[in-house]
Amino acid sequence: MCDTFIALGNATKDGSVIFGKNSDRLISEAQLITFQSKNKYSPGEMLKCSHIEIPQVSETASIILSQPYWMWGAEMGANEYDVVIGNEAIATKEPLDDKGLLGMHILRLGLERAKNARDALKIMTELLEKFGQGGQHN
Repeated sequence: MCDTFIALGNATKDGSVIFGKNSDRLISEAQLITFQSKNKYSPGEMLKCSHIEIPQVSETASIILSQPYWMWGAEMGANEYDVVIGNEAIATKEPLDDKGLLGMHILRLGLERAKNARDALKIMTELLEKFGQGGQHN
């Protein structure tokens, strides 16, 4: 399981915010640190995630990610609006759909599309409701 922590400005000596997360990926699996600049897209464009395509939005934010080398999604990241999200795996007995967005896709989409934390939560919840969670994962 993953562990994530955050220290807000009122808990640090200099007022900085500290975010940290471990990744429970395979020991030999590379984690890429990637940057994607803000982009604009044309109406009707589709976005290819690892296993499905979804409609692209008109503009995405600049993001920095830590992601498994083989995946479009990410373990954690931040965007230009100071939204920071970490992926957490949870055990469930719910069946996994054959097709859908992985949690790490939902994380990246939240960062690309949100200007604040509440917006990210709304965006990620709507994506989960519309496309479901599932697909091949390692």
